[in-house]
Amino acid sequence: MKRALVVDDDRMMVRTLCDILRVHGWDATGVHSGEEAVQAVIASRFDAVLMDVRMEGIDGVDALRQMKRVRPLIRVILMTAYAGADLLDQAQREGALKILAKPVAIPSLVEMLEQGNADDGPGGRRVLVVDDNPEYLRTLCGVLRTAGYTVFDAEDLDQALAKLEEAHPTVVLLDHRLKDVEVGHSVVAIKRVSPAVALILYTGQGDLGEATSKLPQSWIHACLKKPFPPAQLIGLLNDIFG
Repeated sequence: MKRALVVDDDRMMVRTLCDILRVHGWDATGVHSGEEAVQAVIASRFDAVLMDVRMEGIDGVDALRQMKRVRPLIRVILMTAYAGADLLDQAQREGALKILAKPVAIPSLVEMLEQGNADDGPGGRRVLVVDDNPEYLRTLCGVLRTAGYTVFDAEDLDQALAKLEEAHPTVVLLDHRLKDVEVGHSVVAIKRVSPAVALILYTGQGDLGEATSKLPQSWIHACLKKPFPPAQLIGLLNDIFG
């Protein structure tokens, strides 16, 4: 059964949303703080999290950030009656699927949850590989397809951004330098189009630490040094997709 976590310090709101989701076939669990929500996500897997932004203790954006560290692909929808533009911008950067205004329009919410759940079905293990070396790109894509992933490829940043909008991959494998485009620029452009994507960088030239030091840590799931064994990459992807 599909599992949802509802998070709000308004207990009546939690009870109401859980009842509505159960009517639509979801196994809904309610908690009343960001701290409880993070612990619930650590302890168990949920298909979706519906969470208020403004709560006592850690707010919804901080909770989202902590959840993403544990489960990079977790689908989080935030709700707010009021929040500053800076906080909402931060929520989008951290990978919120959507930010809904309270009171929440229930038909739209249910449709969004059902669509997201359908994306996890056959073909849902979508990976975009971005590399300007055609031979390496073909080899890496072949390895991933053999392992059962749905793979898309791009040889430059413009192609990658177009594939993100068309195919909605959940993971991006990115070479650290694309035709002299700095890795920081590539990462920012990818996250602007798809904030929730899990990003794995790889390089054959030294350490990526300095090149990525000014980027939010939550934006990069892992870094690999070429040549890396295929099993290492497959292990990372299996952990991400669960």
